[in-house]
Amino acid sequence: MSTSVIILSGGRSSRFGGSHKPAVELEGRSVLSRILAAVRAAVPEATVWIAGTAEGLSESEAAEVRTVVEEPRFAGPLAGIAAAGDAAAGDAAASDAVPPDDRTDPADPADESDVTLVLAGDMPLITAELLRALLAACRREARPASSVDERGKTQFLCTAWPTALLRQRLAAVAPVADRPVRLLFSGIAPTLVDADPDQLADFDTAEDLARIRNSLADPDRPH
Repeated sequence: MSTSVIILSGGRSSRFGGSHKPAVELEGRSVLSRILAAVRAAVPEATVWIAGTAEGLSESEAAEVRTVVEEPRFAGPLAGIAAAGDAAAGDAAASDAVPPDDRTDPADPADESDVTLVLAGDMPLITAELLRALLAACRREARPASSVDERGKTQFLCTAWPTALLRQRLAAVAPVADRPVRLLFSGIAPTLVDADPDQLADFDTAEDLARIRNSLADPDRPH
């Protein structure tokens, strides 16, 4: 049983004036660093892939993640998921080629309990508790697990996937450049995990970011 995490950090941030959103600092810590901290608290052993750039991480944080760039660059989040998924599959295949006695992890690299968590790189209020709940629901139901945001819509970029199913869906929707992530969910109803909508807040504008700063200042917000 293994867990991979894909954090999408490859956009242009054009609606945010071109400033790289995952590198924006909130209370002395970047958005990307906050997301990574939640991931590590939820599942310390996960292999973390940054699809795009690790800008915003400290040197030590960057050393513990793997970075991949979508092809072509800026081809959208679906392309980022595909690039990280391909890289992870390549690593798994290389590990599978090692003689069993020499492996550190002899498990099938894509067995039914393997899960991949897909996260947007601009949701700094994500909590470890929510991530653990998504992973548990995904394994329990053997299908994607997501939550509903403040607009009442399924947040496709905060979803735990059975790894084998995610790879199948990525192959089915290819080519992936500049295509919507919702294509992955065609014919699939994710199981929904209860979440405070604030945890799923992302930002595209300065006004969005101001609301997130206000949420961070709320002493009653989930941690």
